[in-house]
Amino acid sequence: MPRSHHLSPLERRGIVVLGWCERLVFFVTGLLLFAVALILVGRAAQQIGPMISSPDPLAAGAAFLDLILLVLMVGELAYTVMLSLRGEVLAAEPFLIVGLIAVIRRILVITVGDSHGAPSRGSLIELGVETGIALVFVVSIVLLRLRPRSEIHVDVFNVDDDGSDELAADLAEGPHR
Repeated sequence: MPRSHHLSPLERRGIVVLGWCERLVFFVTGLLLFAVALILVGRAAQQIGPMISSPDPLAAGAAFLDLILLVLMVGELAYTVMLSLRGEVLAAEPFLIVGLIAVIRRILVITVGDSHGAPSRGSLIELGVETGIALVFVVSIVLLRLRPRSEIHVDVFNVDDDGSDELAADLAEGPHR
């Protein structure tokens, strides 16, 4: 007989409370990520005017793109937190997208840093490595999108083996019954 059938009422209640605490942490984390994304969007909007009149439009444009890519990274992380709150099984794709954006940001920094002079051997090697990593991320994302979708949904709060969702129902009712 599975261990879940031998849980005491106190153990079951503890699991329910921990489940709510986890959801609260994810909720607050999501709010903070969206707040940061909105602040970064505001900062990016403020940079548009000075970017146009900048004496070095390449550096100003690169700084603007760097900020926009950061907004996309934070937004993608917030989206992943939102999926987790909905009870979705975490997928690899959002993390791969964040990684790809981070690599693109690094490539941008290297490229802008080398735009004012001859690139060093080290920066060329790093640029090659970063490009290879970006290709790996892109191939991984494409392969994930091409694979057949599984309709299996795993409920992490279901501690019973027999298909009943008693603990999930307890969570839906809340910690105070």
